Amino acid sequence: MEEIEFKIQDIFEILKRQWKLIGAIAAGVSIIAALVSFFVITPIYQVDSKVFIGKEENSIKDYDNNDVQMYQKLLKTYSEVIKTKDLIQSAISKNNLDITSEEVIKNLKITPMTDTQILEISYENKDKTLAKEVLVVVIDEFMRESKEIIPNGNVQVIESAELPQNPISPNKGTNIAIAFLVGIMIGVSIAFLREYVDDTLKTKEQTEKVMELPVIGMIPCEEKN
Repeated sequence: MEEIEFKIQDIFEILKRQWKLIGAIAAGVSIIAALVSFFVITPIYQVDSKVFIGKEENSIKDYDNNDVQMYQKLLKTYSEVIKTKDLIQSAISKNNLDITSEEVIKNLKITPMTDTQILEISYENKDKTLAKEVLVVVIDEFMRESKEIIPNGNVQVIESAELPQNPISPNKGTNIAIAFLVGIMIGVSIAFLREYVDDTLKTKEQTEKVMELPVIGMIPCEEKN
């Protein structure tokens, strides 16, 4: 039998015939994604804080544009100071936190905000209470040690860490939406595969092409009510 090529109208006919299969697969994949997102994947919480890096308070009256530029350039230095293993270990040891410095460093993110003297500090953990405690003690230890490293520097917390209410991952809505689209793609692929391996003739045109004979009559299919 010759290979039957799909035309545009054939594609719509296939989708029309196989819509239940496509819908069932899309729904099934979406349900699996929902179950995994809600009951399998452990939620991750993120705590954020912001600190201002500037000149010590008793020298603020002499603050000029050169000072601003200098402290902006120093943000990278301060960023590296925060993530030093000794600083992190000192912070968690003083506060008897049940966590390792390696784990803290791995999940600690320092972001210098462009053209400002502000550092955004974020920390992620499965335990939202522990996440806040870790970030608070790390920032406190950083503020203490930064004064020893750069004596005339002034580090101030301008946005305190707060206990997060919602996890940053998994993003349940996004996961389900992506799963639904993937399910549709899988369903469409299976539908076309079924049509490809099905060698029965479904249309007058297919019959004429394969048999090389004209169709002189058709028996209508009466739909059941």
